[in-house]
Amino acid sequence: MEKYWDVFVNGYKGYASYLWNDIINPSWQSYFYWLVLVSLFFLVLEVVIPWRKDQKFWRKDFWLDAFYMFFNFFLFSLIIYNAASDVVVNLFNDGIKSLTGGFDLQASNPMNSFPYWSILIIGFVVRDFVQWWVHRLLHSSDRLWEFHKVHHSVEEMGFAAHLRYHWMENIVYRSIEYIPLA
Repeated sequence: MEKYWDVFVNGYKGYASYLWNDIINPSWQSYFYWLVLVSLFFLVLEVVIPWRKDQKFWRKDFWLDAFYMFFNFFLFSLIIYNAASDVVVNLFNDGIKSLTGGFDLQASNPMNSFPYWSILIIGFVVRDFVQWWVHRLLHSSDRLWEFHKVHHSVEEMGFAAHLRYHWMENIVYRSIEYIPLA
């Protein structure tokens, strides 16, 4: 049990350190600042080339979408997700090893010998396929729809509207994605 607590603490500290470093040390590799720059770029595009003639600059719930963007991309991972998912991955891998007498899922992956470019393409296609099915599941399951309807609550579209989603969707998507991408 101490192993998993250490994994949790290290996962939290590692992500907190990464995020803090990313924010205080702007660089071309900074995911935080790329998100800000890309968002500002599309915000300017919405003003210069609006989709609708009557489109407002400060549309309804603009700041709510901005909050969801930063919360879902950074704060949720900081608060719990990164550390908890590290523990779940370790529990999953340890469970596989104990049930199979030491079978190492990652070491026995046949894709280890594939060229990196092919792994990238296969991973992209598999992840896109899984995400499509998860999205269908979010619409067809009454229980999951309760989370997903946050995403469909947008009344005035804008660049960040697609980033408005319930934090539980991160858990649903990532949990289901983990199995084929492990």
